[in-house]
Amino acid sequence: MTGRVALAFALLGAAAAGVGAPTPGSAASRCPTATYLSFDHLAFAAKSVPAGVRVAPGSDLGSGQIDEPTSADGCKRRRESVRVLAAGPIEPRVAVMVEGRPRTVFVIGQRCAGSSGRGYWSCLLRPLVFEGHRYTGTSYPVAPVPQKTVPFGPAIGTGDLGGRSVRVRRIEGVEPSLAVGVSGRPNEAFLAASTCPYEGFSNTPAFDDLLRCLRSPVWFTFDPPGSETGSTVVARSDRPPGREVAGARMSLVRLPFVADLVPKRRTPLVAFGRVAGEVSLKVPRVRPGLYEAVVSCPRCARGADGQTLFPAGSILVARGQKTSTGIRVVSYLLTAALVAAGVMFFRTWRRRRRGQARS
Repeated sequence: MTGRVALAFALLGAAAAGVGAPTPGSAASRCPTATYLSFDHLAFAAKSVPAGVRVAPGSDLGSGQIDEPTSADGCKRRRESVRVLAAGPIEPRVAVMVEGRPRTVFVIGQRCAGSSGRGYWSCLLRPLVFEGHRYTGTSYPVAPVPQKTVPFGPAIGTGDLGGRSVRVRRIEGVEPSLAVGVSGRPNEAFLAASTCPYEGFSNTPAFDDLLRCLRSPVWFTFDPPGSETGSTVVARSDRPPGREVAGARMSLVRLPFVADLVPKRRTPLVAFGRVAGEVSLKVPRVRPGLYEAVVSCPRCARGADGQTLFPAGSILVARGQKTSTGIRVVSYLLTAALVAAGVMFFRTWRRRRRGQARS
């Protein structure tokens, strides 16, 4: 199982670089060293609760599986079935705990990114409350500069953030049910629990996946995100498809680098199915690599400055054996891993370009 898990992550790196399947040696250098929890079709990363911070285990939410390293390089791993518990007042789609690990919280994606220390835990435990709903913050990173700001629209009411009354702002092109902003916090968005589970902000436009996710009419996670041609995957939307996009055509397009977007220069779109809140899809016969699910929605153009093609989540098409159970356990975090890999790939490419310019 562990070798196949390592290979799945190595395939991601290979997709980022636009090359074929890696060798076992290259796979070993890309093994994840973190601990993950697979629960409710999603993957949560382990965070140690520091001294002085209390997160009380709550009600039983169901069963899950821990996937954790047993070696320093992360390539030897083990799985363990666990009972998943609510993490204090935190929404279960944002963070959970497991029985027998009282000082560990498992957090989805990049929630509370940009916060550190006690601020991070305050972000998780004391979210924005607006019109009876809870929204968890995430920020643009401070580097590379300049730090981007969230495109705020008009104020739409007041909310409570950590016991303080704040003015809540609409984000341009984003339904308030998905995310909102807060006056005085220009670099931060506050997301509903199920919104864009793995995407994060980036100051580099090509990798600003969260903003694209928020503005798309629908966004999917794929179960499993790593599969092969002919296999069946289940696409689940993080939001109910609106009238304009329900039943719209879905296609796959090969990505030139690791990010969730519709490439300006692209290969032909390959039919992939129709939009629904949850739909089973057969992976078409395409070359191995990283692909974006693209939704064609002419009826969405009026509210999207004439745009009719929208990114809707990425899926890795791999060659070789059927996707193993081990890969399924950790595959739900692949989008987050892809985003991180994309940033590193872009930085390496930029350094090489600079070096060539100097020579």
